[in-house]
Amino acid sequence: MEKKVKVKLLLILVPLILAVSALSGCIAANAIQTGLWVHTNSEGTGVSLIGHLIWYENFHNWDGYIVYDTEFHDNWENYNYRVTNISYDADNYFHANIEGLDRLTEYHYRAVGEQKIQGVIRVGADLTFIPGGPRVIVQNPSSVGIDSAIIEGELTHLGGAASCEVYFIYGTDPDNLNLETTHETMNSTGNFNAELTNLSSCEKYYYRAVAINDADTWVSNELFNYWFAIREFTPGMPDVTSLLPHDVTETQAKFRGNFLNFGGTTECDVWFEFGDENPNNLDEQTDNITLNATGEFFIVWDGLTPDTTYWVRAVANNGICENRGDIKEFKTLGALNSDPYPSNTNKDIINEYPSKTKIIEKLKDKYPWIEYYSDEYPMLKRFLDN
Repeated sequence: MEKKVKVKLLLILVPLILAVSALSGCIAANAIQTGLWVHTNSEGTGVSLIGHLIWYENFHNWDGYIVYDTEFHDNWENYNYRVTNISYDADNYFHANIEGLDRLTEYHYRAVGEQKIQGVIRVGADLTFIPGGPRVIVQNPSSVGIDSAIIEGELTHLGGAASCEVYFIYGTDPDNLNLETTHETMNSTGNFNAELTNLSSCEKYYYRAVAINDADTWVSNELFNYWFAIREFTPGMPDVTSLLPHDVTETQAKFRGNFLNFGGTTECDVWFEFGDENPNNLDEQTDNITLNATGEFFIVWDGLTPDTTYWVRAVANNGICENRGDIKEFKTLGALNSDPYPSNTNKDIINEYPSKTKIIEKLKDKYPWIEYYSDEYPMLKRFLDN
């Protein structure tokens, strides 16, 4: 039940924020934010510096600027260079294209916005860039075994250098990736990988990609999109998700799951655990079935109590690691009950993306700025964090 309340909360939160903002006429302290920078030429001498007006402000009411310099300044007006007459895109982002930079020099920049009616100035944080720095992102592992994995990355820009060193940092603590792979020299953009062996089964690992050239070191980071910055995997762990039960009657339901990965084995046992007391006490379970292929699976279970709320989730065990899907809620039919999901107004969304993690991934993919506002709106932060 808790997960569904949080999904509803997010859907209610967005119009609520818009309404409060429109009625109050207030301009948030973080209305203008400094964004990422990207290369605009292969020589590493041109960049596009990005700013962002937060989503509930109308870009028609704002003039956006980008200021930059070779030094940091507390006062944005002291930056030596200012780019004005910037237009916004549909998502309130604006950018300044700058050419003829020194590829080895570090520059500071800020996004600035001036509200036309009230004349309020809002300034983003000071960020830095080195035009000749490389760019690298991470990708999903291509193979995960019982105690091994092949991790993948992509060098997307050499920063104007003739070559770059690339490698991965990895470990079991995402905030302390204390291991690294062998360095590899690349003379052009493209994919690269590294094989990791002698890993601990059933333990989660994280990894980032790193690129070094004569100008800078770039570690894949999540300034705009966490998905391109860090990936995770668990050697030996089967991957299973829970789906909403189908064909629910007074005493019967078809429990459903989706088996996605063996975790390095060739077969895996799956079953369902369920209960009717609360989602933290799934004290009953079905018989297990053995799978030798990925895909959806189901077990029809009889003997349920009519007009009763149940919670159920899928379980997978490959003999090495055991994994569980999310908990799903449903209600058996009764004399006055014809809907097995009476409290779930978002069942179509949850069926399509059968876990909260996947819902959040879809939100972040479509709205990469959403995490910027989580500190300002605690309900949104709790939904993203928990």
